[in-house]
Amino acid sequence: MIVTRAGGCLVAALVCASPLARANVLVVDGVQVVEPTCPITPLSVSAFVDSLRAELASGARARAATVVTLAIEPCDAATLRVRVSIASDPGRSIAPRDIGLEDIAVEARPRALALAVAELVRSASPPAAPPPPALVAPAPPAPEPRPFAIGIAADGLTSLFPGRATALWGGRLSFFVDGPRARLGLFADAAAGERDVDVGRVSLRSLAAGLVGCPTVSAGRFTLCPGVAGAIGWAQIEGAAAAPGVVAGSGSSLVVAARGHVDASAWVAREVSARAFVEAGYMLRGYGATVDGAPSAGLVGASLVLGLGVGIGR
Repeated sequence: MIVTRAGGCLVAALVCASPLARANVLVVDGVQVVEPTCPITPLSVSAFVDSLRAELASGARARAATVVTLAIEPCDAATLRVRVSIASDPGRSIAPRDIGLEDIAVEARPRALALAVAELVRSASPPAAPPPPALVAPAPPAPEPRPFAIGIAADGLTSLFPGRATALWGGRLSFFVDGPRARLGLFADAAAGERDVDVGRVSLRSLAAGLVGCPTVSAGRFTLCPGVAGAIGWAQIEGAAAAPGVVAGSGSSLVVAARGHVDASAWVAREVSARAFVEAGYMLRGYGATVDGAPSAGLVGASLVLGLGVGIGR
């Protein structure tokens, strides 16, 4: 019995003194560190663990449980290199690396080894899943341009006939259709005017309808429309005598005009635009008065029409 107890104590002492009994597992931010089994180490393992904890806390951490195994081979006081093996849960591992500490001061070795091991730990971790793509609300669809748009316009106008020193004042009502790049309009004019002569007064009235067509050029709120216009109408002229013995007469006739046309408009509110136009041309068929055998007031020859008004519709 004495021999047996002594033998048991001896076995226990050998086991306790065995280098294998020094193996230990520490958890450092999800990383397990297995200490070297060799009792002779070229650095403080506990200081290394603290430095590794600080290093992993300050940078990107391992994304899976990772085991870092340290080994001193050969187990000798002259060995100044540490063999590091790393394996992670998904089965990723890297080949053992020998990290030399020969040229590093003893007190700096724990941090130097921690820096190297931290890089190995990160390289052994599985890559992070890419973040889900950011959800971007789709932009509302742009409103489809209408192929055609209709509108109306009301304008005040002045019609000038410089060859007969005649001016008529009135208005124009227009109905137009706008296409993607052009405009076609139908209009009706009504105008009247008077001219004093030596023996009395000449009064003029006209009603006309016409067409205008032009390409459109738009920039922001502004639209320019240069084109042509034609009109056909009825003119009435009436004379009033201002002296005894003077005979006054009256009459009416068909008139026809062809003019160049330019109008410009700017949107001032939703569906409302301010507009102006100029027409210049010639009376293809005119009508005028005669006073004492000489031509007087009338809708004859060159003509100029100026207009200013508002439009509604797009």
